[in-house]
Amino acid sequence: MEVADELAAAIGADPDEDFAFQLQMQEAVTASLTPKPSSSSSSNDDVFKVYFKGLVSDETVSNVKMSFAGIGVAVFDASDCCLVKARKSYLVDADSPGTEDELVELEGLIEALNVAVNHGLKRVRVFSDCNSGYRYLTRKRKRTSSKIATLIDQLNDIQSKFIYYERFHVKKNDIRFVYELARDAITFEAANWDNSDSGMTITEQCTICFEYVVSDQIFSVNKCLHRYCFSCMRKHAEAKLLQGKLPECPHEKCESKIEIESCKKLLEPELYKILRSRVKEASIRPSDKVYCPFSNCSALMSKDEVKEHTPASSSSSSTAAGESGMRKCVECNCRFCINCKVPWHDNVTCSDYMKSFLFQSSNEAKLKSLATKEGWRECKNCMNLVELASGCYHIDCRCGYQFCYTCGAEWVDKKQTCGCRLWDEHNIIYA
Repeated sequence: MEVADELAAAIGADPDEDFAFQLQMQEAVTASLTPKPSSSSSSNDDVFKVYFKGLVSDETVSNVKMSFAGIGVAVFDASDCCLVKARKSYLVDADSPGTEDELVELEGLIEALNVAVNHGLKRVRVFSDCNSGYRYLTRKRKRTSSKIATLIDQLNDIQSKFIYYERFHVKKNDIRFVYELARDAITFEAANWDNSDSGMTITEQCTICFEYVVSDQIFSVNKCLHRYCFSCMRKHAEAKLLQGKLPECPHEKCESKIEIESCKKLLEPELYKILRSRVKEASIRPSDKVYCPFSNCSALMSKDEVKEHTPASSSSSSTAAGESGMRKCVECNCRFCINCKVPWHDNVTCSDYMKSFLFQSSNEAKLKSLATKEGWRECKNCMNLVELASGCYHIDCRCGYQFCYTCGAEWVDKKQTCGCRLWDEHNIIYA
């Protein structure tokens, strides 16, 4: 039976009854917007009724049949006044045949609970006419796909936010108003389809900018399935990278990481290269990080990685310095010293090389001279230079090591181990 037929059976074929129902809904919404006297014992103890319905319907648009999903949500207070109505729609994923109804019901429950959470509700009774999602939650039914498993994990997390939560199974006729909201959502989604010279164009609304864009310009976060347009996700990823962070899902309180490969279609090649570098940098312990000392390369490597890349005969040969510290860069294949992080100095010890004219005229020596002149401090953990632009002298390096900017002494448990001043006023106050 088509969804439209089910809806008609649920609400009855009498147009007068349908019109009366619409008037009742409008009156309920108007009443909910009317200010009510405050009560000290109301909101925390009241149990709110949350109704939801998820529908899947095959719609024919310009002789093309596609499946759409619609979700309707309504929340009522203890006096049966409607507080909020919500609806959501999207194109059903063709990669999940046979599970569309179950997925939409689970997503409908997630949407309903999110509406309740966003309105600060702590005690709810949830009503629906389908129990397949409930069987997944109670483990009476095995999770049949990774998407269902992801949705179940989300539901378990959302349910933990309620002080009181109870689920009820009711007849279709008891939730006809959310049926109608879901049906309207499907109709609205189908109306966003347009004919063009190249065929059918599918549009979807981004929940950040609220613009409608074609579906192939919508980015789906792999772990949590939240969806946003490429433009918004590109700006989000660029902003995070400029802050030195890896981008996460922008959905509120969602901590899903964005997989690096999925960002390839979002970012410019140069930014994508930076992102790959950030991911690699985060995966290597600070004490194991090695950077190529040649300015035209500067590739990041781990100690194990660069050791594997260097022939065993080269890394084990003896020199005046004892065991050789010669390594080869994994990118440019140039030789360098793993001990003092400079180009390879054959048959010369590290200490002798540091005193030599060859080092004094190198870029490394010039950098150290500039660092001394400017008062920059070197992190003892990752050996990176740190410049204090403003703020106190407590430095929290990006590698996690904390130290005093004045003398370099380590901070332990967020407490300084030296007697240096914590700040200087001209560093705290901006001009």
